[in-house]
Amino acid sequence: MTGSSHFPVRGIIEGFYGLFYMAPERDDLISFIADHGFNLYIYGPKNDRQHRARWREPYPDFIMKMFAETVAHSMNLGVEFCYSIGSGVSINYASEADFDLITSKYKAFYDIGVRHFMIMLDDIAPEFHHQEERLMFNSYAGAHVYTANRLFHWLKSLDKSCKLSLCPTDYHGRAPFSDYIHELGKGLDQEIDIFYTGPEICSKTISEKDTADFAEAVKRKPIIWDNYPANDLAMTSEMHIGPITGRQSSLPNVCKGFIVNTMIQAEASKIALLTFADYFKNPDGYEPWSSWENALKTVGGKENYKALKLFAENSLYSCLDYHEAASLEQLAKKALISLHSGETASVSEEVQKLFDYLDSLDEAGYHLKYRMSNYALRNNLVQWIELMESWAWAGRRAIIVLRALEKNEDISAPLNWLKESVSEVRKHPKRYAGNILLPLIEYVESKVDEEKEYVNIFN
Repeated sequence: MTGSSHFPVRGIIEGFYGLFYMAPERDDLISFIADHGFNLYIYGPKNDRQHRARWREPYPDFIMKMFAETVAHSMNLGVEFCYSIGSGVSINYASEADFDLITSKYKAFYDIGVRHFMIMLDDIAPEFHHQEERLMFNSYAGAHVYTANRLFHWLKSLDKSCKLSLCPTDYHGRAPFSDYIHELGKGLDQEIDIFYTGPEICSKTISEKDTADFAEAVKRKPIIWDNYPANDLAMTSEMHIGPITGRQSSLPNVCKGFIVNTMIQAEASKIALLTFADYFKNPDGYEPWSSWENALKTVGGKENYKALKLFAENSLYSCLDYHEAASLEQLAKKALISLHSGETASVSEEVQKLFDYLDSLDEAGYHLKYRMSNYALRNNLVQWIELMESWAWAGRRAIIVLRALEKNEDISAPLNWLKESVSEVRKHPKRYAGNILLPLIEYVESKVDEEKEYVNIFN
């Protein structure tokens, strides 16, 4: 597919912390983005030890062989492959030996066809670790300018087609920006691209003004590094499966392009990536929620769309600040209002609507786990699917307990089942639909307590 001219750079970056991709996942993702108008893949997973923690070490030969196959695959599809090094964690900027180690790493990737390189200086302490650095440089920014410009000129001497990009230590924020950023902009060769994540590390919105201000500070149009849908570090409990929103349509005026930091789950990342693709093609006409519905059908398959949408509409918690689970929240609130107004769970239409919706979530979970043919997506989502099912059981069992109470029936068995479901959701490591059903469960607990025979559901 021909990409849009709105953004010359349309890429993804494997730039997250945690479990990074195996070569087949990476190759598949490159094939996918090639089909949907992207033109760049940046390799830079933080937990690759030869990329970051032990960047001075060469990769084993068998890993370089896999990289060579991936680079060839990428080039054949028209996707530029960029190799990045996270040397900022421990580099001595005054050391010739360290500079030579970076160039040796770059040369190994040059020899397998890579012509685009990146140096990552993000997520590091802005301080020198060696006396010779303090003697050689007036500032931290000065060390970064010196090192990046040297690398750039070394690459150009190797091959004029080579490129260098840089992720700065200060990569987000709003004007006036730091002295570091201004010094970096003034000193870096104009051909070196610089990345910007917006006003925050994970930004709800990225505006033309903020990006223009950053562009002015770094004296070039930046490439936006979008940290949606990434779900690493404190976000590992979250499944970011909603569409991209909050990116101003006028951003092509002030940035060179976008790179999208994907999730640990490669297949599930494709849903958000398809919405980015639509935004890139037509920023002014981009409609996030219709784009999202098409993405669910494309990635999950049309035959799974209903079940996948039911799952996804309750997994919208992210930096983008959508309603996390709007339908479920509305149904749960109306059911509680009905109960508080004096209606019984046995006759309340609102309670029945909630029960039916929870039933549909349970059915959707079964379908996605056992009948969806996209096994990679199923495996990416399965922990969240199972939590959805546990919430569905908790909500329905809460209603069953209420109805039994109203009929003066023995509630020991349904109450034990409810306790079991509540325990499951409390202990689960993932997040799904927040705590929307807890007020209903707490209401049931209060009704049980009134009977004086039973105690805390939560113990």
